[in-house]
Amino acid sequence: MKATSRLMSVLVLLACVLFPGIVRAQGQNPMLQPLPVDTAVRIGKLPNGLTYYIRHNEYPKGQADFYIAQNVGSILEEDNQRGLAHFLEHMCFNGTTNFPDNQLREWLESIGVKFGANLNAYTGVDETVYNINNVPVARESVQDSCLLILHDWANDLTLDPKEIDKERGVIHEEWRRSMQGQMRIIEKLLPIVYPTSKYGHRLPIGTMEVVDNFAPQALRDYYEKWYRPDQQAVVVVGDIDVDRIEGKIKEMFSSIEMPENAAERKYEPVPDHKGTIYAIGSDPEQKTLIGQLMFISDPLPKEMKNTPMYYAQSYIEGMIGAMINNRLSEISSKPDAPFAGAGVNFGGFFLSSKVKDALTASAVAKGNDIIEPLKAVYREVLRAQRGGFTQSEYERARNEYISSIERVYNNRNTRENSTFVSEYVGNFKDGDPIPGIEAEWPLIQQIAMSIPVQVINQTMSQAITPDNRVLMVLCPEAEGMTNPTEQQLADALASVDAETIEAFVDEVKSEPLIPSDPVAGTVTSTVNNEKWGTTEWTLSNGAKVIIKSTKFKEDEILFTAYANGGYADYSADYDNSLMFLPVAMQAYGLGSYTNTDLSKYTAGKQASLYISFSNYSRSMGGSATPKDLPTLMEMVYMGFKDIEFTEDEFAALQKAYSGILANQEKSPEYIFQKSLLSTLYDSPRNQAINSSIIEKASRNQILEVAHAMTANAADWTFIFVGNVDPATLRPMVEKYIASLPGDEKTAVKEVKSYNPAFFMKGGDKTDTFSTPMSTPQTHVAIIEKGDMEFTPKNSLLASIAGQILTNRLIKTVREDMGAVYSISASGQLDRTGLSPASLMTSFPMKPEMKDEVLPFIKGEFKAMETNVTPDELNPIKEYMVKVFTENREKNPAWRSAILGTLANGVDTFNGNVDTVNSITVQDVMDFMKALNAQNNYRVVILAPEK
Repeated sequence: MKATSRLMSVLVLLACVLFPGIVRAQGQNPMLQPLPVDTAVRIGKLPNGLTYYIRHNEYPKGQADFYIAQNVGSILEEDNQRGLAHFLEHMCFNGTTNFPDNQLREWLESIGVKFGANLNAYTGVDETVYNINNVPVARESVQDSCLLILHDWANDLTLDPKEIDKERGVIHEEWRRSMQGQMRIIEKLLPIVYPTSKYGHRLPIGTMEVVDNFAPQALRDYYEKWYRPDQQAVVVVGDIDVDRIEGKIKEMFSSIEMPENAAERKYEPVPDHKGTIYAIGSDPEQKTLIGQLMFISDPLPKEMKNTPMYYAQSYIEGMIGAMINNRLSEISSKPDAPFAGAGVNFGGFFLSSKVKDALTASAVAKGNDIIEPLKAVYREVLRAQRGGFTQSEYERARNEYISSIERVYNNRNTRENSTFVSEYVGNFKDGDPIPGIEAEWPLIQQIAMSIPVQVINQTMSQAITPDNRVLMVLCPEAEGMTNPTEQQLADALASVDAETIEAFVDEVKSEPLIPSDPVAGTVTSTVNNEKWGTTEWTLSNGAKVIIKSTKFKEDEILFTAYANGGYADYSADYDNSLMFLPVAMQAYGLGSYTNTDLSKYTAGKQASLYISFSNYSRSMGGSATPKDLPTLMEMVYMGFKDIEFTEDEFAALQKAYSGILANQEKSPEYIFQKSLLSTLYDSPRNQAINSSIIEKASRNQILEVAHAMTANAADWTFIFVGNVDPATLRPMVEKYIASLPGDEKTAVKEVKSYNPAFFMKGGDKTDTFSTPMSTPQTHVAIIEKGDMEFTPKNSLLASIAGQILTNRLIKTVREDMGAVYSISASGQLDRTGLSPASLMTSFPMKPEMKDEVLPFIKGEFKAMETNVTPDELNPIKEYMVKVFTENREKNPAWRSAILGTLANGVDTFNGNVDTVNSITVQDVMDFMKALNAQNNYRVVILAPEK
């Protein structure tokens, strides 16, 4: 049954449930009545057909985002043009009429807009979208220049043949980097998945035959044919004058001519098909054995999107996906789970998301068999289709959905520019409704609270059909691995179809998370820190609490707890367990509640908690709304009292991860990581984890370590940042934190020594390894380490050095040499540890260029001792000042700043604008001279075997 008819069969029922009076009195279907458009956005269309969206928004203050969306993608290419849509996107950054050569990037960076971070684009099958984000717009001339850039992208690219030839190498390296295991399989299978459609031959990267050989005029012809006003939308959101921006758009864009006899923009159809298409492929570098069963359907017609029906469909599909995924998660927590991971989702069908939807059920195998994992996932889909969902699991899923939307609504006054831009781009591309959260929230509540589980079950009963199905399997080529045949897969599905599948039974824990009420402690002292605007409590058990109350987000409280000291002193007998511990802590339980039980317990509550331990520090973190803060506090209390893993959950986790890793261990990426870590570190705990290590990890040892790490609350400082009222928080702190065991006399206040084995080895050395590769590329990591005093200025100098090096590498290695697609560097100064200063870069590259690229990079490390210019430094300082200023209005930045200061007592947050403004080119050169003088330049290379 097609989606449209399936939806229409539910439509009348929905209308009668939601709007019984109107249906009886007027005979109308309110589910199909048009929704209003948010009055805060101004939408217009110029006579030439260009659409624009403009909205004033002051979060973040003083900034705006500028986008141009094009309904143009790789599907519009002819066979001899494959890759031109993506190539054209690249050329938008390589010269326009008003910004020739690299002036576009250079000017934007001069005002604090960084290429890659704030300036970017993407090419899809059906659209291409360009963005200039986080632009400081205090000066109107900056606003006008950003609009001029959008104008030039729309109609005034220079497309210089010399720049085109330079970019061919860049895109070839992008192809080399992306065309690894899984992508190679998909490229081979697309013609099978789309046997009669262009979607089978239109990956945006294109073919290298076209990329390497097309004539420059061919790219200009494509540009002039498809980049035209009727396929374009300008979106501007931020701290701007809407009237003024509208006037400028009309002034700048109205002169762009709509071509006569323009080619019709058609959307490629995907014909229906009988039965199931089987697409099976393999590759030696495919990391995991994956199966995907897709049930294809027609999407909601575009003319129905701006109606309540869109929200009803989204809600129903969201509920179905959430409830099936919860069931699959329960299965995965058992040792005998047939898959390493599984999930379902509703969305667009593969590449053809504009013309077809799909319910996709996916399974990842533990070992070399995909048949049983696929049968298990298909069985759960049929269980939901035949037996429906229970009232209790529906209520949990519904409560979680409502709670997440409520949080958006409560934070409506501080929604960021990017949120609105995304909505308006979606409206232009796909016709998605934009009534605004003020209208969405009551509509979603009405839909969610009025739709009974019977409607969900009726929709699910019609979602699984025998036709219009695709079963895709992606296989590694490894010892003991045999690709399944079409007949084996067909027989597997048929065998599940023939089963009598019992209805799902929902088991929910009823006892409280905390077995008995804690005996509250007390706040023994209070200190107000004016510099930070914080309140600091000392508790009766020796723990510290820091509260930073803000109004940046109405419905956001961020939490972190931190303690010095970790598990560095545990003996080598614990190595396997400690290497697996970070993975295990992703699936912890608390007391008698398993990880699955916790998921059910927190459904409908916006509260989360992560727990992390390392060699020399310990932390917890999470978030909550003010309403759900008590739930977070319960979890924090139990995180200290009783972290737990059942034997079954732990065994399930081991089998899942070891099964996934077994095939990844032969991939070049894994081998590179393994080679890098084995070269740079002596300790076994710093090596790449593998399936053997996972299998040897001990549940008892991990629990022993976790309980030891949380045994003394006096070690810890607890931080709360956001819309938190100290008077409301205090009784919860006394009940759930001050009640924890604590002894100040034995508390770990600082790390007194470090084991060198846990830190990178020094020296000036190059290590080279090799491995077979289907698509040859050379992986490189370059790391220079050194000892440096941690000061606010040195911390910034490390970051600045990394940014200067990044710009040099992009200009020469990427653009002039064409040796890489993407390259960057990072500099940092760790607050603790040995040799805390580092400057590093890591990238895959064209193998033939290695002997040219590596000496150049080493030369740049040395050159930065004597040759840094103000033209390099000033744009970076401008960008950092923008970020620092913006961060003062964001809770995550305050939390990170307070946390960082706890680690070593150095405040890098307050006064950071003054510090960065004081930095000179001589400071940067002196920093690099001091770093280079320590002679710790390490290079690790993984080359393709000849």
